Amino acid sequence: MKRFITVRMWEETKDKLEQVRIDKSMKEKKMISLAQVIDELVDEYLNKNSKGT
Repeated sequence: MKRFITVRMWEETKDKLEQVRIDKSMKEKKMISLAQVIDELVDEYLNKNSKGT
């Protein structure tokens, strides 16, 4: 059961991340990898949360 939930959560998250990648690629008019989008989102999250401490 855990495996099913984990796979389903990953699929939903991956779909959302893929949409972010597509939007960012269209905005910047260049190809962006999914890994790069994840890296940038993590950096933004860490920067936003480190300012609060």
